[in-house]
Amino acid sequence: MPKLATCYILYGLTGLVAATQISQAQAGTAGNAQPGQVVNKPGIVGETASSGKMSTATDTKSVAQGTANAAISAPADNQTNHDDQAGPVTDNDLYREMRMQAGQYAARNMHQILVGDFTCDGQIDRIAGWVDRDNPEGPFFDVLFVTRDGGKLSSEMKLIPFAQDKQFALCVADDTAPPPMSWQQVEPDYVRDVVGNANLCTTAVRVEDFICDAPQFYWNTIADNNGDHWVFYRN
Repeated sequence: MPKLATCYILYGLTGLVAATQISQAQAGTAGNAQPGQVVNKPGIVGETASSGKMSTATDTKSVAQGTANAAISAPADNQTNHDDQAGPVTDNDLYREMRMQAGQYAARNMHQILVGDFTCDGQIDRIAGWVDRDNPEGPFFDVLFVTRDGGKLSSEMKLIPFAQDKQFALCVADDTAPPPMSWQQVEPDYVRDVVGNANLCTTAVRVEDFICDAPQFYWNTIADNNGDHWVFYRN
């Protein structure tokens, strides 16, 4: 056989063996590929075996979603009812108590509002006063005290008549103007020695008619037998 033909045959055999070895190597690499590795497969160049990464991302999202769902559905043990929260009395609290204590149309009356700490507990209270001419027993000046007694929303209502012969009363009903409400800061010895109760807050809520001595109301930390805290006093 000529030398040139022999070289062609040997070259062909060498190429066949080399091609076989490369094919086997590619098959072994693909068979042993790990998630996340880049492998070359026949007909697909640079394909990423990314199922592992996708699973990781999906699992992370699922965990985050599960955590959010748990936060939403978990019972809020540290949350309490609105009525049992500490904090200031709001306008909504005041008008809700006004409806409960005096009827759903009570807020339509022209009324005054005092805002401040009238119970000496460091929290804001609200007090509303208005002339009630719908009472069949005659006109009254209604005063609604709304506070948070120990964190619990509490309200008391005092109906002050207009009558000169009664201690718990205003003297004159002025058809042109309601009796104004105000507050006055007094000394501890005043509530102890003059009013007669050292348990009273030193902030007096006053209702004036400018004819008789002004009725005053003081918050008592100790409720009376009726459960009322607001104490009436008049000079």
